[in-house]
Amino acid sequence: MLSLTNGVISVKVDEDLGGEIRSIKMGKSEFLADFDWLTPVQNSKSTTYGSAILDWLSEYRGGWQVLFPNAGNENTVMGVPLPFHGEFGRTQTTVLTKKKSELVIRAGTRLPLVLTRTYKLLPNKPILQIKQSVSNESDSTIPFIWGEHPAFSLPRGSKINMPTGPILVDANEMGELQDVKPGSIGSWPIVSDRADGQIDLSVVPKKDAERLCYLHDRPEGWAAMEHGKKVIGISWDTEAFPHLWFWQEIGGKGFPWYGRAQITAIEPASTYPSFGLEAAIKSGQAFYLKPGEVRSAWTTFSVSTLPVKDIMKIKSIDTKGNFQSKE
Repeated sequence: MLSLTNGVISVKVDEDLGGEIRSIKMGKSEFLADFDWLTPVQNSKSTTYGSAILDWLSEYRGGWQVLFPNAGNENTVMGVPLPFHGEFGRTQTTVLTKKKSELVIRAGTRLPLVLTRTYKLLPNKPILQIKQSVSNESDSTIPFIWGEHPAFSLPRGSKINMPTGPILVDANEMGELQDVKPGSIGSWPIVSDRADGQIDLSVVPKKDAERLCYLHDRPEGWAAMEHGKKVIGISWDTEAFPHLWFWQEIGGKGFPWYGRAQITAIEPASTYPSFGLEAAIKSGQAFYLKPGEVRSAWTTFSVSTLPVKDIMKIKSIDTKGNFQSKE
């Protein structure tokens, strides 16, 4: 585990798990979901659960993963089996640079792609910038999809501010706590509930709930969130991540949550829904790199100086993590 700090915020990155961000703290405030669970026993420390998704969930303890070169369902592409959410997030990386407030890591994948990620804390500001690039190391054109998977520990009743835009609720049944109507459509922040009423997604539910929605074709790449007495935000490159997966486990029923989860995940993604790379190729959403070609992207996390009461006045968050609000 590697630590970064700029005197304002601190970040912990696990170089042995694909550069997963385990912690983002400002003072005593931890912004990411972080679960120190002894159970369920992790697949890597025991034996397989029999499926890629259960193995992944057995390892999950919150944090911020990168999903690459697959996101969603396990599948096979070019004869190569790709696990649920891709293997990069469970891959040991090579550390290229380590400074007090900056880290650069790199690793390859089962497909002949190499992902390089740079984490940088801006001087004297509560801002984390992530820049990354994918390169094709082969003599063939290679497909991929990718996404960011940050899970925030937003308290129940917290507000979320994002630009309006279309929503598709995942068509699969999640369980008895799912309150959104599978397969329904809406416009942020309103979707249908299971009784054809309305649910406002801009407020973290006060009761236990499970939700997976796709805010596709985002007009702008940013979201502001109420986290206790602070407003936090994430902004991202919509050329690389034109869509957003919105996942909530509040309480959570059964494996691996057992009533312990407090997750609101704001997940910039290159594709939707979460069917995996094979489906993205068929739907025309996959990215392709020619031999030697490189593609880059950026994501920024920041903490605002605006009071919590003004969160819904925020109208944008820029590349550098700066919040702009309405007069």
